[in-house]
Amino acid sequence: MWQTVFKLEWTLMKRDRSVVLVLGLFTLALIAAALIGGHHTGKIIDGLSDSSAQSEAQITQLKGTLAELNQTNAPMTSKDPRDPLWMGQDGMAPFVYLPARPLSALAVGQRDLLPQAMIVNTDAHLSEAREVETSLKGPTRLMTGAFDLAFLFVVLFPLVVIALSYELLSGERERGTLAMLLAQPISQLTLVLGKAAARALVLCMVSLLFMFIGLVLSGVDLSLSETWSSMASLALVLVSWTFIWFAASVFINSFALASATNALILVGTWLVFVVIVPGLSQVAADVIYPPPSGVHLMHESREATQVAKAKLDAMTGTHEKKEKDKTFAKRLIEVQEQLALKMKPILDEAHAEHAARRSMLRTLSFASPAMLLQNALEDIAGSGVARHVDFDEQVDGFHERYRAHFVTLIKSAKRLATSDVDAAPVFQYRAESPGARVARIGQAVMAMVLVTLFLLGLSLARLRRIGRLTN
Repeated sequence: MWQTVFKLEWTLMKRDRSVVLVLGLFTLALIAAALIGGHHTGKIIDGLSDSSAQSEAQITQLKGTLAELNQTNAPMTSKDPRDPLWMGQDGMAPFVYLPARPLSALAVGQRDLLPQAMIVNTDAHLSEAREVETSLKGPTRLMTGAFDLAFLFVVLFPLVVIALSYELLSGERERGTLAMLLAQPISQLTLVLGKAAARALVLCMVSLLFMFIGLVLSGVDLSLSETWSSMASLALVLVSWTFIWFAASVFINSFALASATNALILVGTWLVFVVIVPGLSQVAADVIYPPPSGVHLMHESREATQVAKAKLDAMTGTHEKKEKDKTFAKRLIEVQEQLALKMKPILDEAHAEHAARRSMLRTLSFASPAMLLQNALEDIAGSGVARHVDFDEQVDGFHERYRAHFVTLIKSAKRLATSDVDAAPVFQYRAESPGARVARIGQAVMAMVLVTLFLLGLSLARLRRIGRLTN
């Protein structure tokens, strides 16, 4: 009987203009969201590539200039490649960035809020370097977020499911066809679940197909194996998300309410779990771990940089031909190290608060499937918090090695040689372990599957009743 119900529902959906209209509009939105996300990601990738190329070209040029100056033994001037202080602070300061993942067009995520690139130098801390922007973003954009596939699936997709499923059983009863259908050798449970499964399958097929088309049009590289593994994870997540909302519709339909009442309850459920709960989670995190501590951190970080730069500017000024005070560089490093010791407790406290805030939000995400979906989509797109934290940690480790290399040269009071430049550390981004990402996505999928099974379990007893349902 499952096949019979499925075929019947498929025939009815093809003839229902409202279903065709809803699916048609949704497919257009899918392609538009993919193209917009791809355009946004492309701008970031192009900007990062250009900045990286300029940084590498500058370093190559300085190496050539350094080799020439070492042969002539000319007096040192301002911005001299032989000066380890200037080279470490500005001249050779590398531009490091977080590379995009294959499905980066899927979700903008934290890319609008967290820097994708940093300039690493010999400053004691990289707080100022983390303010590097890769593209201009207005306040309205930052407040409302981007229209991408993640927004479409998290916010709008449940409304599509509601439009297709709010009258699974109530519509048959209101049209007077329920009794006729139940007169056939078919149970009420089979009827409802068959109708829901048919509509869910059609919606999943349409969503995955046109999402794939949109991603291809946005420039996704299909030659990478990571692209296909990410596609598989994405399909699993979206199917789980789809069945949650169809299970909710089945549960609401089992109460024998009017179709309008079903729609109202389902929209209210959407409002609670997609809008209110995520908003309250952010408010709770802000109350327990208020962000103003970051202002104090930024002030202290800038103080160290400004003091060091002020002394450097006072020494160099506009006297291009005057050789710098040989003790200045050492004194500058000492000032930076003293301020670093002063800032260490503040930095440690800020890092601990940020880690606790992330842990709290991760736990609260299980209060809403929408939050789980958002986190999973960001993990697949490579724009999630976990990946940015991992990038920050890698940059911090590289910064320590880079600074130690140049501080040693500065304290030795020797002019840079080509070999010193070649020996400078080079940043190599290490991709996050696929197992960690899969584990986070798997937790989200498992939670959504459990919610689906729970809702269906609550519906079984009521759906087994024959005839008009009662409360």
